[in-house]
Amino acid sequence: MAGTGTGTGRCQGYGSGSDMAQSYTFQTYEPPGPIGAAYIESTWPISVIMGPGGSGKTVGSCYKGPYLSSSWFPVCRDGVIRVKMTVLRPTYRDLARTALESWHNEKMFPENHPYTVEYTGGIDRPVLHKMKWATKRGNTMVPIEFSATFAAIGDANPEQFAKGFETSFVWGNEIDTLGERVPGLMFSRTGRYPAVDQIAPSELDRVMKPYIAVMRNLGLKIEDDEILLPRLLFGDCNPPEPDNWVNINLIENPEKWPLYKLFRQPGGLSANAENRIGKPRSSYEQDLQTMSKSDGRRYVHGQIGFGSDGAAIYADDFNELVHRSDEWLKPAAGLPLGLGVDAGGSPAAVITQDMPNGQLRVLREICADPGTGPARFSEMLFNVLITDFPGLAISEAYGDPSAWYGADKVKGELAWMEIVSKALGILIMPTETNEISLRHDAVRWYLSKRIDGNTPGMLIDPRCKKLLGGFASHYKLSKNASAGKTDSIEVVKNEYSHPHDALQYKCLGHRGRMVVVRTASNMGRGNVVPIRGNVVPNKSFDVFAV
Repeated sequence: MAGTGTGTGRCQGYGSGSDMAQSYTFQTYEPPGPIGAAYIESTWPISVIMGPGGSGKTVGSCYKGPYLSSSWFPVCRDGVIRVKMTVLRPTYRDLARTALESWHNEKMFPENHPYTVEYTGGIDRPVLHKMKWATKRGNTMVPIEFSATFAAIGDANPEQFAKGFETSFVWGNEIDTLGERVPGLMFSRTGRYPAVDQIAPSELDRVMKPYIAVMRNLGLKIEDDEILLPRLLFGDCNPPEPDNWVNINLIENPEKWPLYKLFRQPGGLSANAENRIGKPRSSYEQDLQTMSKSDGRRYVHGQIGFGSDGAAIYADDFNELVHRSDEWLKPAAGLPLGLGVDAGGSPAAVITQDMPNGQLRVLREICADPGTGPARFSEMLFNVLITDFPGLAISEAYGDPSAWYGADKVKGELAWMEIVSKALGILIMPTETNEISLRHDAVRWYLSKRIDGNTPGMLIDPRCKKLLGGFASHYKLSKNASAGKTDSIEVVKNEYSHPHDALQYKCLGHRGRMVVVRTASNMGRGNVVPIRGNVVPNKSFDVFAV
């Protein structure tokens, strides 16, 4: 990837009084990896790159604006490409320390860059950097007039702040630190420069057609004769805390924000980590020695951090980049389904398939509102089974053993789980135990399993939002249990805990209590052999001879 639209790496400078008389070699930039390259080249309306510290996100964002200006942005009627980019941070101190520092890197765009024609501002006020260069479009060198405005939103009202901009596109540096309203409000200010009537008709048609196609595919109604300039906003960030809007909107509920596209980089210790030249593996390993567990997840492993109100139970086992499928999982034809069912105040169920290679696929979760009774819940589960999984048999179904208690058998009453079982015509079996540590171990076995050294032992459909959110952070210990102030495992009961209970019953029921116990006892120690088996008959046991 080079600085021009043709990839030649040559641009004609005409700044600093050169009047196009002197040639310069545009910066030769190598993307940090395939995810970083895809982010830079993306013309999706709103693009966000997320990854561990040092993965090349900020530098990639620095390059994205000039790159798209050279390779994609439309040419005006007078033959000049005109672009305004707005760069945002919460404070000017943050701006100087991150975005501006990367922008002014000697391999990027320092103040005295040969293309610079104007540089003003700084010290707790906006910075304006104007540059001119030329790019090759086909066989023609096309001049570019580019300006970047670096501003901090501070304590300003986001709505009033946004009204002050007429821009081509926006870069939100560390976009997770900006308020949730800021990207949307600033996106509304993009596509306003240059004015549509200044753009050459053929160029406007070139960039409009694919943009309109994207908008229509997203369900937006755009008339055939409507004229609009494509709008772009992009941003970079490390994985945030679980309650941050980036996690809630882009990871847990992406279907609600279709204009956003998330580019997720691998963790720093992953085999396919990006920007290895700038940040080697050994550097990440050193970072882990100085960070809290939550910070290590975010800045080294590239995963969402923990909440402050309790430790995530599967923190050391679950990896969203591994266990979350990147596409909807289709049920394998001819393979039976498995069910896990939790009663509780908010009943839940999971629908799974055990694959021939040993992988457990979690295809769907059903989460009911608090107070949902067994009849209504049976109807919900039946509708999903008959609609999404027609013709597939159910080979096993397991549930909370306590849900078989409480009914008056003398009067012929049925327990909660018996009602669901009869309503569905499925034999639901109670697990052998309700011991929570064994339930967790049953799930951990699948999470830690690697088939053929690579394929994960558990793969979860991205529509299972409560399961995935719980694995990432929300299925957690209580504050007291996290601090070691209790002798028992206390799990926070919330909207995420019920589908997790259902999954645990499925895993424990399928594997069996004794298998789970035996596996847990062997973890990390190879094959454990009872000491009795090592004693030679008819001889005294000598502890010093062991």
